Amino acid sequence: MKKRITNVKIFPISSEPFEGELLFDESSILEVGPKVQGTAEETLDGKGGLLMPGFIDGHSHIGLMPEGYGWEYDDVNEYSDPVTADVRCMDAFVPTDMGIEESARGGVMMYCVLPGSANPVGGLGFIAKYTRSNLLEDKVIRADCGLKMATGENPKRVYQEYKKMPVTRMGTAAVMRKFFFDGLNYMQKKEKAEKEGKPFSETDLKMEVAQLVLEKEIPARIHCHRAEDMLTAIRIKKEFDINIVIEHATELIKVADELKQNEIPVFLGPYMGSRPKVELREMTYRTYGAAEKAGILFGCMSDHPVFPAEVLRIQAGLGVQYGASEKAMLESLTINPAKILQLEESYGTLEEGKVPMMCLWDGHPFDARSRVVWNNVDGWLSR
Repeated sequence: MKKRITNVKIFPISSEPFEGELLFDESSILEVGPKVQGTAEETLDGKGGLLMPGFIDGHSHIGLMPEGYGWEYDDVNEYSDPVTADVRCMDAFVPTDMGIEESARGGVMMYCVLPGSANPVGGLGFIAKYTRSNLLEDKVIRADCGLKMATGENPKRVYQEYKKMPVTRMGTAAVMRKFFFDGLNYMQKKEKAEKEGKPFSETDLKMEVAQLVLEKEIPARIHCHRAEDMLTAIRIKKEFDINIVIEHATELIKVADELKQNEIPVFLGPYMGSRPKVELREMTYRTYGAAEKAGILFGCMSDHPVFPAEVLRIQAGLGVQYGASEKAMLESLTINPAKILQLEESYGTLEEGKVPMMCLWDGHPFDARSRVVWNNVDGWLSR
């Protein structure tokens, strides 16, 4: 069914905002402009609202620790081993988590769900979209989209309790390197068996994931707060010629040049909280502006439920208050995460041919008083 939404200010993200109309059906944006030419079975009066792409939360644990439950439903970290590359977030995801619908009320219509940061090598994430269906297959856009890895205090703290490696940053880096060297050896064994025409009967699920990263099928998503941890991540990227995304990047200001030179994208945040550990001592909203100035590709992340995705937009707005441009912060919620997640051909802007994922706001989303009054999944919303 074709629908036209009219009487709106459209924020395409790929170009400047304008007063206009948008024609779409269930699978595609058909036309965008001051006045669309195509016919529609239904016309929606946007009442002067702001039409924007749905926001993309590039780093979340939504559905892995559903709202309103305790430890019984805490499936963010598999603490049993420093290397758990074979675990998949999809196997623990709760599609009825109330945080999902609440996030949509804040404009977040897509989220990359990742394991936590307890392990140097944590497991596989996936990308999901907001739907009214509670069937996981209706939500998943991309399975196994990246391998979560972690540096810094979290792995040290966890494995000091178990009295096993790693208990230092050196140990964490060593665990990571061994994982990738083991992966290279595994790949050689598979290749040798194939050349000799022999069956390969030593399948190792952890090494299969290492191969995905080493062959650049998926990136390593590396949790780093401190500058020295980001430099370690860069070294490991170079040593094994892999693609990485740095998560958090709290001290980005110190190593912005290195990140730019190595073309490493980052997900920044969450910043709307206190500084309960040393790694967050230099946390500042100025990081967004520093990333913009350096020309680093960055997205704004919630780390939900650490910080509720519903108000991710407010965090982005504070980035503007502390020096980033409004344009850059809107991009950090839309096209930038789409690029980092390799979804930019279908999502992140309001352009012809893109998948419709849209929210209509009654005011600018960086204003805490503004509301989503319509989206293309739920229709018109009431509070």
